[in-house]
Amino acid sequence: MRPSFKVLRTPLLLGTALVGFSGCAALERMKMRPTEVYYVANSTEQFPPKPPDFAVPTLNRPPPKSRAIGTYQFKTLEGRPFVLKSAIYNARRVGADAIWMRNVQEWAEPYAYDVPQHWETHWETRMERRVTHIKGKDGGPAQVMEEFIPVPFQRQTWIPTQHVSGFNHFTSIDAVMLRLQ
Repeated sequence: MRPSFKVLRTPLLLGTALVGFSGCAALERMKMRPTEVYYVANSTEQFPPKPPDFAVPTLNRPPPKSRAIGTYQFKTLEGRPFVLKSAIYNARRVGADAIWMRNVQEWAEPYAYDVPQHWETHWETRMERRVTHIKGKDGGPAQVMEEFIPVPFQRQTWIPTQHVSGFNHFTSIDAVMLRLQ
């Protein structure tokens, strides 16, 4: 007796969801990895990394019995949530017990520039009708075969000078990684 699809559906959906969630975590780790270059250790002493589920507290002042093991500073366009997640990621990576957030700032800077006039080339596809006459066998009637085939072509468009302006929204962080004693 073979199992029905209804019996297999729940584990299949659960498995698909788990693979999807693990993919999201991998993408987030991949996005955080370039932020590792913004950490500078204060000493040559190294600590084992914390587990991925370790809750790293973010503090507004250092506790009395703590010591700084490194500094983490950088500026990004990704926003405040990314800055905080990246600080926690780096704290776990270097074995910090807590993070002292000395300064987190957000600001906007205007930008404006002109894009000069230019030609833009686009590839497009149109469907063309093709009719083929096939000669009949042994004096029989000829057949007409009609089909539509895709035909790629290049289209150029003239773009006049454009003025582009707006704001870049920056976020910066200045944090110290701490080991509690």
